[in-house]
Amino acid sequence: MSASKFADKVNSLLQEERITKDDLQIWGSEIEENDLQKFITNWEQSEMPFAILETIREIDIRKNYDFSTLEPHAVERIRIFGSGGDLDIRRDTYHFRWRYIGKNRLPEDVKGVDFWDKNADRKFFMEEKEALLWGQYNPHRMVWHDNRVAKAKLSYPLDGHPERVKIRYRTLSEEGVIAFVWFVAIEGGK
Repeated sequence: MSASKFADKVNSLLQEERITKDDLQIWGSEIEENDLQKFITNWEQSEMPFAILETIREIDIRKNYDFSTLEPHAVERIRIFGSGGDLDIRRDTYHFRWRYIGKNRLPEDVKGVDFWDKNADRKFFMEEKEALLWGQYNPHRMVWHDNRVAKAKLSYPLDGHPERVKIRYRTLSEEGVIAFVWFVAIEGGK
């Protein structure tokens, strides 16, 4: 690539619109273990239909998960996501730390720390990306399988049985360093 083409490319990247406090909600805090189920049901999830639930027994990926049967003592991590936002909840001994990125406002009953209060001048580049998930669908055995994960139960919330599965996500980066990742969807792919 010639020096002038390289300079043009750099200049066009620098001119890209960046994400600021007016474009996106970023919140976080912590909750007690006993408050987990109520906390999750307070969030508007119509645009966040996907959930990855990691418990002490398994990892389960579903769409439109019913959290009414959730056993908080068994939960290690939950990620609820979609085009409306990404709510990431992780165990930290007897409570959970959470982080939300998205378009939705914080629910009334949820208390959190607004990232933008202390970082009002921060600006991020947002990039859309995708990655293949484990496994290929075996139509003869009617299961998802990948030798690299042995007997792990691979199950994806998709209609039909595409050959492969991918996750779409957005990265928010600043000066080339990824600061936040927002999972958007799980879909079929090649």
